[in-house]
Amino acid sequence: MASSFNHVTYQQLPSSPSSSSQPGMSSITKKDPELEEILDDQLTSTSLEQEPVKATLFVYVLVFCVCVGGFLFGYDTGGTSLLMPLLHRKKKPLLTLDHSLVTHLVISGALQPIQDEFGLDTVKKELVVGATTFGAIFGGFFAGMYSDKFGRKLLILFASAVFIVGALLLALAPNFACLLVGRLVVGLGVGVASMIVPVFVSEIAPKNIRGRLTTLNTLVITFGQVIAYVINIAFSNVDQGWRYMFGLAGIPALFQLVVMPFLPESPRHLVISGRKDDARMVIRKIYGDSVSDAFINNEIDLISDDINNSRAGHFKDFKLAEHYKPLIIACILQAAQQLSGFNAAMYYAATILQMAGFRSNQNSTSVAIIVAATNLVFTMVAVLVIDRVGRRKMLVVTMLTMIAGLIALGATFGVQQGFIPKQDSCAGYATHCARCVIDPDCGWSASQDTCIVTKGHDPNDIFASPTGCPPRSNDHAITGILITALIVYVASYALGLGYAPWLIQSEIFTTAMRGKANGISTAVNWICNLIVSTTFLSMTDSITTGGTYFFYAGVSLVLYILIYFLVPETSNRTLEEVHKAFIK
Repeated sequence: MASSFNHVTYQQLPSSPSSSSQPGMSSITKKDPELEEILDDQLTSTSLEQEPVKATLFVYVLVFCVCVGGFLFGYDTGGTSLLMPLLHRKKKPLLTLDHSLVTHLVISGALQPIQDEFGLDTVKKELVVGATTFGAIFGGFFAGMYSDKFGRKLLILFASAVFIVGALLLALAPNFACLLVGRLVVGLGVGVASMIVPVFVSEIAPKNIRGRLTTLNTLVITFGQVIAYVINIAFSNVDQGWRYMFGLAGIPALFQLVVMPFLPESPRHLVISGRKDDARMVIRKIYGDSVSDAFINNEIDLISDDINNSRAGHFKDFKLAEHYKPLIIACILQAAQQLSGFNAAMYYAATILQMAGFRSNQNSTSVAIIVAATNLVFTMVAVLVIDRVGRRKMLVVTMLTMIAGLIALGATFGVQQGFIPKQDSCAGYATHCARCVIDPDCGWSASQDTCIVTKGHDPNDIFASPTGCPPRSNDHAITGILITALIVYVASYALGLGYAPWLIQSEIFTTAMRGKANGISTAVNWICNLIVSTTFLSMTDSITTGGTYFFYAGVSLVLYILIYFLVPETSNRTLEEVHKAFIK
């Protein structure tokens, strides 16, 4: 190291023709032991960071087991469909068009049989479908508050146990009260999993594949949603099938509960707990023989320095710029994910396909598969390219195409609805089924073959057409644009906002503050989710469907500007390097 040090020292010295003759210069050119030690450490650290690393199979096994929590997150939220429901009734082959069902999120395939069994009124249905979101708000915040105290691993085990309890409560529910408690318990598990899994994965993943591994959690979530749709279809005509739908969630949760005790804790939490030797063993398992002991010791030193520099991780520390700046960024990202209106766009997906001429009893299934498949495929693309392209670049590009999709949806809905103005009597729709069912005040009566007002009538007398809306030649072009806009929007969302908030928020906080900060930003996500789901129909009623999508496009544009100027690139940086950028 001595020769390297001398080379660097002399290169940094100012030179002039007379420098050697000036008094005191000999003392400058002498080796300074303190400076030599600093430069030696810098050169050593740089060489270690450039040391080629290769993750072992152990990392992927660990990520797979942890991401079971993401699968449960997707399964339980996938069971809460974001589609405008056309649900089968037991006694009639026709489809009930009860618009009160979509005031909140609707449990796909399960709500109608639950309603029949327990005799749920509108308020109780809204409580059932909204309970999960309320539980998730508190679950995410709880996980953030206690992840540092109890550890990432223990909270994952807690989420698994909560999912099992929730699945049993729902599958065996004898009455409405037990059903509601089960939904709240499942929501608590969803909130904990949504916060803790990305944090754990980011803390055990090598920096060169951290984006890919963390985004895998989002991929598993979308896969869980697809499985939920399939399970719903499989049990839709089975007596008491909704109990099987909910109960099956306990199987992967039980697997995780059994496996996780044999897997290690996050090395960063081990350092927080003073267990540096255990942390070294975990890092060695992560990298195997591809790195030296010096590399592992350097990783431990970096984590320790980050923890020491960020103090104990109290709420009062958020007044420091190095902590409140990343918190603001994380909250903006999580708000953007929900306020972009993704959930709201799903409400009218069934209607879009209905306008395309699909049979009514195929609408919910077809839309669920199309939307879930699009989301899944493009999330897979994101997993493959995220570490090469970068988080920030993917986000700022895909948000623009997402906003374009929202504008196209708003404009096309505006044109479609503009053909015949909305009327309280619904008489203006006459025999036009597609335009009738798109109006939340109207319903299609199959028996009368006409559009009638739903308000003031018994919802049981209002039916959707059993054969679907008749194809109209003047609607085909509009329908094609609507479907294309929806696919562009969903694909863009999957490539950017679908995963980026969870990935970036797991990277930008210090080790000491990561738990609390992630808990706050996760709660923001679920609060915004609740706001969108409870205001969507009111907005479509007051400013029309097209106006609602224009509104989401405008909100997304404002948030895009903030994201463009505030969000840094975190690719191929250690978590400690990302934090240093905020200090500077």
